[in-house]
Amino acid sequence: MSPVREYFNPVITSLLREHDRLPHDKIDERKRFQRQILFLMNAIKLEEFEQSFA
Repeated sequence: MSPVREYFNPVITSLLREHDRLPHDKIDERKRFQRQILFLMNAIKLEEFEQSFA
């Protein structure tokens, strides 16, 4: 596993747990967590992509 994944995976896991604890009717809050998770996942992919050319 890449260092950036090792760093961000606990953060993403924590966000996923918080997202799953929210009731389904709290759509705005659930979407906020989803956006944060997607942002971090994209940051991981970008960093890994950049490292592949280094």
